[in-house]
Amino acid sequence: MPKIVEDEQVYIAAIQMVMERGYAGATTKLIADAADISEVTLFRKFGSKAELVKQAIAMLTEKVDLQSAARYSGDVTADLLCVVQAYQASAEKYGQFFYLMLSEIPRFAELAEMLVAPFTMMEYVGQLLARYQAEGVLKEEHPMHAVAGLLGPLISINVIRAAAPAGPLPPLDLTEHVAGYLNGR
Repeated sequence: MPKIVEDEQVYIAAIQMVMERGYAGATTKLIADAADISEVTLFRKFGSKAELVKQAIAMLTEKVDLQSAARYSGDVTADLLCVVQAYQASAEKYGQFFYLMLSEIPRFAELAEMLVAPFTMMEYVGQLLARYQAEGVLKEEHPMHAVAGLLGPLISINVIRAAAPAGPLPPLDLTEHVAGYLNGR
């Protein structure tokens, strides 16, 4: 009887191998071995390493679930705090992988498609911010610029922490971050 291959098991193996060896060094053979499947099975199921990584990123993006975090309640402070908390929790779990993949895109054009799922999630946050802009609660600007203003500092801090975990950055107070964003910091 054929072995049942769980997609998530293969995604996790791919993520681990990419984290350990970079995209180029994470060969399909290494990924298959880490997932305890044959390389042939990996190719039959996913077609290519790029497709496998793209699906792994989609799985992680679903786990982050910024769509649920970006729900409108009418309380801008609470809504933005919910968004930044969801983002920060995901960055602590998966950030290093995402930052590594972003750095690999210029060298591997096939990875550009991997940005579709994360950008879709950012669009949900943009829609929330656009609604508050329409109500006059937030300054009018392109919603994706507003997303960058809200999440950009978190991304920067997390990239620095990933590069130098023992560095001088103290923990970020997310409540203060949202207050600063709302007060035009």
